Amino acid sequence: MKKTFWLLLMACLISTKAMADIGIFPQAVDFPEDSRKRSQTLNIINQSKNPQTYRVSMVEYTQDENGKYHKAETVSKSAQKYLIYSPKQFTLMPGKVQAIRVARKGLGEAKDGEYVSHLLVSEVEMPHMKKTEKKKDEPKVEKKAEDGATEANKEDTNKEGATENEQNTETETKEISITIHTLFATSVPVTVYKGDHLSQATEVLSHNVSGDKLNLVLQRKGNISSRLVLKVYDAKGDEIGRAGPVRIYTPNGKRNLTINLKSGTKPAKIELNDALTNKKLTEKAL
Repeated sequence: MKKTFWLLLMACLISTKAMADIGIFPQAVDFPEDSRKRSQTLNIINQSKNPQTYRVSMVEYTQDENGKYHKAETVSKSAQKYLIYSPKQFTLMPGKVQAIRVARKGLGEAKDGEYVSHLLVSEVEMPHMKKTEKKKDEPKVEKKAEDGATEANKEDTNKEGATENEQNTETETKEISITIHTLFATSVPVTVYKGDHLSQATEVLSHNVSGDKLNLVLQRKGNISSRLVLKVYDAKGDEIGRAGPVRIYTPNGKRNLTINLKSGTKPAKIELNDALTNKKLTEKAL
């Protein structure tokens, strides 16, 4: 049973490769107010061929109408003050998995609604030891014998069969490089809900077909973010395109989206499904 779990986890991590060589699963963390589950686990896998150090932090993003994220200092409904997480930094060998525990604190007097922040996992290059070899043409540094040492004693400390100059040439020194810079990063949204009357609703405002692409303008109508999987069908009922999960964050209203269609097909209907439950929310003839 345990072996099956890890095989499934590895398959999910590999299939959800987010950026560069960081695998992350699940791709979203949710804390409904009425859930007894106050902590959840996020799994990170090092999909590279080298050991890698990662730094974990909580950040804020805003989203534009094209779905692009922009880092922000603050947002209207941040989840950060309701969350704790650990570890903050760790190192993984290739192919290994690290669990990050995310827990929700009490909501206190928070107003009803949806609170969102993003957990950011960044690759970091740590200080490392570098070996440098003296060049043969470097001038020899004259050393005085220690007090009480004879020339014979000095020679005894040299490598057997090597002259002092040769030994100096072969001597290796170590120095520390202190350059630290972020390589790649990926994030997942962490959402905290409070209240009983929270629901998503989305409609298709407009659409047009350009070649094998369906261009849409979506409108969020609910009082929380829209989280959708969109499916496009032809007149025969065959699925010819899909997008998702797609999210329209509050307080945004509109979202522009393009769905790639199977070559040579014509869309007849689009279906909007809940990305969490796969339940059909609405559909529209095209």
